[in-house]
Amino acid sequence: MKLAPVTLADPHVRLVPFDAALHGADLRSMAEAAGDELKHWPYRGPGDWIANWLASIAQRTGTGQMIPFAVLSPADGAFLGLTAYLSPDSQSRSVEIGMTVYAPSVHGTAINPAAKRLLLGHAFEQGAIRVQFNIDARNKRSQAAVRKLGAVQEGVLRDNRILPDNFLRSTVVFSILGREWPEVKARLDARLAALG
Repeated sequence: MKLAPVTLADPHVRLVPFDAALHGADLRSMAEAAGDELKHWPYRGPGDWIANWLASIAQRTGTGQMIPFAVLSPADGAFLGLTAYLSPDSQSRSVEIGMTVYAPSVHGTAINPAAKRLLLGHAFEQGAIRVQFNIDARNKRSQAAVRKLGAVQEGVLRDNRILPDNFLRSTVVFSILGREWPEVKARLDARLAALG
């Protein structure tokens, strides 16, 4: 499995490698406008947490622990959010999809399933045998969205992460395996076709 920054697109969404110089101000504006929508965001903390988050993205990208994507409208290039491959493991052929955040205006639209369809498809085409999602136990909306994709809940990592605001987080782990991908892909394609 070899994952690298690429551009992925379909009629609903365009994913391009995230560049802080190009997309950082848009991410900041979106995060500030989201307000309480991001109350459980794991990077939120005291001080200028958005600057700290951008620094973390840059650091993790530089060490290969993250491949971030700006989520753009294919129609006009408007910035809609951020998503990423996290902790790609070429030896075990696994990767996490996470750090996903969208502008509130696109919640409930085709944007999330389309972006996930592109990321999942690319990962499995590159040889992944497992894609996982790690979600804050408090974030019921994200858990529902991942279940709707067809991911299987594997369990809960209890009190496994101390967040910047000192909250002791538990994480719900979901996955999709390579052998499950054809069925998940067919359902996702049908869902996207129904969304137009």
